Amino acid sequence: MKIHTILLTLIAALALSLAACGDDDDKSSATATVAVTQATQVTPTATPVAATYFECTATHPAKTPDASAFPVTVTDGGGNTVTFDAPPAKIASLDAAHTEILYAIGAGGQVTAVDNTSDCPASVSSLPKVDSFTPSVEAITALQPDLVVLFYDPGDLVASLQSAGIDVLMLPTPPDVNGAYDDIELLGKATGHVDDADKLVTSMSDEVHAIEQSVANQTAPKVFHELDNTYFSVGDGSFVDNLYTILRANNIGHGTGQAGPQLSSEAIIAANPDVIILADEEFGENEQTVAERPGWSVIKAVQNHRVYGVDPDIVSRPGPRIVDALRALKADLYP
Repeated sequence: MKIHTILLTLIAALALSLAACGDDDDKSSATATVAVTQATQVTPTATPVAATYFECTATHPAKTPDASAFPVTVTDGGGNTVTFDAPPAKIASLDAAHTEILYAIGAGGQVTAVDNTSDCPASVSSLPKVDSFTPSVEAITALQPDLVVLFYDPGDLVASLQSAGIDVLMLPTPPDVNGAYDDIELLGKATGHVDDADKLVTSMSDEVHAIEQSVANQTAPKVFHELDNTYFSVGDGSFVDNLYTILRANNIGHGTGQAGPQLSSEAIIAANPDVIILADEEFGENEQTVAERPGWSVIKAVQNHRVYGVDPDIVSRPGPRIVDALRALKADLYP
């Protein structure tokens, strides 16, 4: 599915794409050199590289849910109130971000099916898959879940699942990091992992605050975040725009009044961003193709070779990898 197609779907749920990988050699971790003076060997300190916060290839052990807290009642993002008499044992997660959250809070053992974009942690590859963009009620009910977690409702999917006796939690993509924390807490309560959800939110918020403080005195760069080569970007009310706000970057898509604005080439050139972030690198866009665009050679980001490809999966998923997304973006914005 093309990035702009995914974008237009996610805008309806306030979801967008981004994150960092494939940066140029200037941002790779420095290799410490060894200087030997007479009998003394000195190894200069290399720039530290932060460990991955939520590792997709790692094992995320399932924990036994706390049944003593049930019954519990929660209200989802759609205003739907759901009461659980016991922890759900068969969860179908139809959003990659929610899948990551469930595993991060120890509820992975209760997940029995995921959507076809869920690829983290790697262990979900063995689970049945459901198309989350054009989901089939029949396909979902055949899995016999006792809870389905959605990020948007195509048509009357929620009502149809409820009619089939299946509990549903609608959690639209949040517009900011605080909204992601709320979703983590809600899923912790609904699945019997309140303590683990609290610990995750505390840990994440501490990391986010530390990142925010680390750029507090930096000169804020101007950034253009490209979702595809028709110049769809991120703007007001989008999760990715909030990440840029945390990092004190001036996102040129902000102020358009749209979560996913389509900018013109002329407007981007006139804005003259210091940094260009490409979420469409996998579709062939890179520093060279950007530099070859008519008129773009005058842009500071192009002249200073500050055009970076990114992995859109990381920041399109407002879950535990928010920390990894901010670390990656910080490296691009403040080399």
